[in-house]
Amino acid sequence: MKKKQSLQKAALQHLFAGYEKHGLSIKALFTELGYDAEDFEEASFRLPSEKLGKLVRLAAIKLNDETIGFFERPTKLGGVKIGVLYALRGKTLRDAYFRLFKYLMLLHDDLDIKLVESGEEANIVINIKREESDADMLVYITLMLFVFRWSSWVTNHRISLNRLNFSGKKSTYSHDLDSAFPCRHYYERPQTELSIYRSDLELPVTQKEESVTQFINSLSNLLINRMSDASITAQIKRMLRECDNLENLPLKKVADDLNKSPQTVRRYLAQENTSFAALKESVRKDIATYHLTQKDTSIKNIAYLVGFSEPSAFIRAFKKWTGLTPGEWRERQ
Repeated sequence: MKKKQSLQKAALQHLFAGYEKHGLSIKALFTELGYDAEDFEEASFRLPSEKLGKLVRLAAIKLNDETIGFFERPTKLGGVKIGVLYALRGKTLRDAYFRLFKYLMLLHDDLDIKLVESGEEANIVINIKREESDADMLVYITLMLFVFRWSSWVTNHRISLNRLNFSGKKSTYSHDLDSAFPCRHYYERPQTELSIYRSDLELPVTQKEESVTQFINSLSNLLINRMSDASITAQIKRMLRECDNLENLPLKKVADDLNKSPQTVRRYLAQENTSFAALKESVRKDIATYHLTQKDTSIKNIAYLVGFSEPSAFIRAFKKWTGLTPGEWRERQ
């Protein structure tokens, strides 16, 4: 039986922190929609997904703010739609990102969001320019979900994620991200960012103005609509990330787990513009950079974790990926 989606109390409190800062009450919202507000007092409370969208819509109407108090300046009703329409004028995803981020930063002085291209990756770096609070984790998650879903919608192409980095600590509801973001998540990193493949930036913008309203209407359920990536690329990357040592996972083993022949897997990967070797390389780099930020993991152990038998081979590979040795990269972090 499919598990019903829901949002735990801590996440709900963080989601509506800006709303309550305006002197309004989540419990009053519950009552107005005919829900039992007393349920919210229970420590184990989880809000069923079908109720969340109505709460978000009502809160946005009461505040005249589609971002329900996330920022100092409100996103007045209809504001998100204007931004999405403006971004549609871009010819490629890269152009559309530039337009969307420019619009969001014009609306919100306390938001910095930019596209940073590096090697095979494109990173959407997000910074909320204020003293960080626990509730800001939910703001970052919501912004990342919006950008991720919008990216796939505007190109009519399932965008593959490399990873998420959060500058903050892991929250009590972080495990709920697994089904929302099909990639690895890291915490206490130098900056908050969502990483995709740089090649996806060349995807054409395919959506038209007449489809914008339907997309906007889906946003109130952003936190509870799950989106899994069933591509062969995504499945293999998950296998590689979960493997203790990448060399212990050859193509034949991957093909067997997928109930396909190695030749078929190669063909599918070619259709998705990648290869098994390229995926291994991408995951190696991802795992290596994560462990290099953890000062208690030696470079020798990191080399083993990413599938190198000799640290010298790892150092050469890492310098090829980043232009720096692992030691130099760690020092800069």
